[in-house]
Amino acid sequence: MYNSSSSYSTNKSLLLSAVYRCVEVISDSVAQLPLEPYKIDANGYKLKYTEHPTYNILNKEPNPRMSRFTFMKALMVSVLLKGNGYAYIERDVKGNAVALHFIPADLVTVISPKKLSDNIKYSITGIGNVEACNMIHILNFSYDGITGISTLAHAKNTLGLAVDSEAHAAGFFKGGANMAGILKLVSGTLTES
Repeated sequence: MYNSSSSYSTNKSLLLSAVYRCVEVISDSVAQLPLEPYKIDANGYKLKYTEHPTYNILNKEPNPRMSRFTFMKALMVSVLLKGNGYAYIERDVKGNAVALHFIPADLVTVISPKKLSDNIKYSITGIGNVEACNMIHILNFSYDGITGISTLAHAKNTLGLAVDSEAHAAGFFKGGANMAGILKLVSGTLTES
């Protein structure tokens, strides 16, 4: 197994054009997908439910600071790079969702249940403990179904090798693409075979 001598990090991996482009393409693609509530009419047909209280939140503006595209893109970038994407659901006094706020994964700690009957809770820096019903949590690949694991964490060795290869190639071309060194034959003669 390859052990990279480079100090690998999420930010460093984004310097690799392949990683940056993959994250860009996936997050843009997901952010463009429609996210609209539907209802089933009396004849069994699905109709767009534009009067539903969440229609504007899901389809237009999740919060005053972000467009729907920006919100969904940030959420997906977090899922891809950190393994988890979090959004806090702001509710009015009646319990209706009035806004969705993207929360960076570094500010959230999942409080795992101690008993099977307990629910998951989230500790958010600056907000405190939040019940699962007030959070949207999108996981990447997960071993336990509670916290996601970054794709980059699984590809750490491969990414480290790619970073080191790019550094080596940059040094080689910076040096004029010349091979350094001389080969000497200690004894004997060289033959074609």
